[in-house]
Order: sequence, then C-alpha cells, then structure tokens
Amino acid sequence: MIKPKHSTTNYKALKPFLEAVDAAEGHKHFKSGGYMDLVIENLEFSDEDGFPVYSIAHYGEQNGDLMADPDMEIAVNNKDGRIIPRTFQNDYMGMFQQVFKTQEGRRVYSPSLLRDLDTFLWQWLQNIEQQGFTPEEELYTQLALV
Repeated sequence: MIKPKHSTTNYKALKPFLEAVDAAEGHKHFKSGGYMDLVIENLEFSDEDGFPVYSIAHYGEQNGDLMADPDMEIAVNNKDGRIIPRTFQNDYMGMFQQVFKTQEGRRVYSPSLLRDLDTFLWQWLQNIEQQGFTPEEELYTQLALV
C-alpha cells in the first residue's frame, strides 16, 4: 500500500482531537460559532491491520433527518503517526466511497481514491482550523463561565 502524502500531517492535526474524544469516552462534538458541529467518534473497532477506526463528520438536517456533510472513516496508525482514510460519505450528494474492499477473498484498495481522500482530509483539516475548531473549546467555554 502506498503511503498517503498527507498522512503524517493529518495525524498531527487530528491527534489532539482524537485524544479529547478518547478522554470523553469515545464521542465528542466540537463547536465553533456559525458552523456545523464537528463530530468525532471512536467506532470501537480496528481495521484489517489492527488500527483503531474513527469517524469525522459534520451533519446537517433535511426533512428531520441527519445528513452527513461529509463523514469520513479513518484508521489511526499511532505507531507510525499516520492517518489512513477508509471511507467518504456525503448524504446530500448520495455519495459513498470505500478505499478498501474484499474481492474474491482478497483485500484490495484503490490507490487513486486513497490519494484523493488523503488530500481531501488535509484540506478539510485546514478549514476546520481556520473555522476555529479546537480540541480545547469546552475548556475555554467553562473558563469563561467562571
């Protein structure tokens, strides 16, 4: 398998968020005024290589239903400090993409989709930072109330 270009950078950007999620028992909403919540969840299973899998998502609402906009599953390789994108979903577009599949009993993957999702995640994480999402946001809110 190829090493995605941004896998280490994505890991460094996400690590504090993932630590906050794990400290919050596996699920956390991060807020930043004027934006959809950022929802990160430890999905409580590991991929085929034994790496824990997380979901990162924004959700909108349509006709009373929550809609992923988008939702990505990622595997987290803490040993090498890398993020491996696994899936991408956008409910508004009716889109679901999967990097890894099993065909005829063999695990196969799409190198081009892996590269695309790696780049998408890198850009998304830059947007998340620019929009003011931080893993410590609740701490700042609590301090402001004191």
